[in-house]
Amino acid sequence: MTRFKPCQKVKVLNDIRNDGTCSGCRRGSIILKAGSEGFVRELGEFLNSQVIYVHFLEEDKIVGLREDELEILEDFDEDTGRWIPV
Repeated sequence: MTRFKPCQKVKVLNDIRNDGTCSGCRRGSIILKAGSEGFVRELGEFLNSQVIYVHFLEEDKIVGLREDELEILEDFDEDTGRWIPV
């Protein structure tokens, strides 16, 4: 079970390179820099592995990442409508 859920604000821990699954990107090129921030859009599975799909607004990209590539920065409480630092 993952600790990630939709609407959380997250940060990429290390540069992310294209492993061949990024359409329109050269294989091996950096597609996200360490420190890039985005919001969890949904959770999914790819090749029997848990994937967290994150929308990076500044880069205008949605990228699927593994749990160990991300850090949670803020959580959104739907009941109060407030952001909670983690």
